[in-house]
Amino acid sequence: MKEKEKVICTVCGCVIMDETINTIDGKTMCEHCFNEQTTICDHCGKRILREDAMGDSHYTLCQHCYDYSYTSCERCGTAEHYRSNVKNHIAPVFGNKKLKDIETSDISAFLTSLKCKPLTVNKIKIVFHSIMKYAVSQKYISENPCSGAVWYESTQKEYGKIENVLNLQQAQKLIELLDEYTTFNAIIKLLLLTGMRSGECLGLKWSSIDFDNKTIFIDKTLSYAGNEWFLSTPKTARSTRTIAIDDTAVELLKKHREEQNKQKEIVGAAWQHPEMVFTSCTGHWYDRSLLNTQFRRFMKKNKDILNLEHKFTIHGLRHTNAALLLFAGEDIENISAHLGHASSDITSRVYAHMYAEVKIRMAKTVSNALFK
Repeated sequence: MKEKEKVICTVCGCVIMDETINTIDGKTMCEHCFNEQTTICDHCGKRILREDAMGDSHYTLCQHCYDYSYTSCERCGTAEHYRSNVKNHIAPVFGNKKLKDIETSDISAFLTSLKCKPLTVNKIKIVFHSIMKYAVSQKYISENPCSGAVWYESTQKEYGKIENVLNLQQAQKLIELLDEYTTFNAIIKLLLLTGMRSGECLGLKWSSIDFDNKTIFIDKTLSYAGNEWFLSTPKTARSTRTIAIDDTAVELLKKHREEQNKQKEIVGAAWQHPEMVFTSCTGHWYDRSLLNTQFRRFMKKNKDILNLEHKFTIHGLRHTNAALLLFAGEDIENISAHLGHASSDITSRVYAHMYAEVKIRMAKTVSNALFK
């Protein structure tokens, strides 16, 4: 009987028993060397050689995931968001599966099983789809299994009726409550007047404001990643935009600049960001999470005065701005450009229920003019 050929570990040179043979990237290793020489990609769960590991001391990545997460995403905040979705949702389910073994039905079942809001499920699918799209481009797989993924009707509805909005009377009352000058009050007023995202507002520089022509150029957003705040590019290409402001907003900003200059004189050279429109009282970044906390407390305190029966977040100021424009008869395409949506189709879908009410009102206007 022919003697079985010995298998030698390419790392330490020992003879490997059949049950402990491990092969990776053409290298055959014993169990000990395999554990010592390899690690797990924190992004996709694939085992890789330590010498090929990318990322940093806190986050290990294979070359594929490094290329995708770090080099294909310009906005660090977005990369952080992508990694969070992968680590918290996708990797626990698919981390140990080979790309070629992931089927459309698996992804459909996964999306359906998520105990998240519909919008969150959609964001997770977008991240998953992007990863698989990259895998297709690199010839790891022939087609994207996410393309045909579907999930139950309860999560298929991307946008339901938006309740995070104020009616005209509530918006007017809110403005009255913000009458006294503070930096917080100035921010909230400007968000309601312009429909900017809070990150865009906190990312404004004085050089972006043209007081003579009454415009604001939005090309930055305040983002947070890696335990630090920084300015990054806006959410979409159309988010970089110039918006018009009226005399009310102009006077608001001039008053804020006047008060800020007084504070700068007190703080002196320690003022960190003289170029920024909104900062802390010492000139540091105005923390977005702090702004959200301040707004929650403000709304809780004034809930009865505003006659609010639903939850209202700071993003609701943007929805309210859009609603006021819609009910004033502004064109959906102009509103979309004003808000910086990727397309007017998104604006139409987000505010579909409001737009339907506007169209009914328009029909009644014609009818009333002709028959009354």
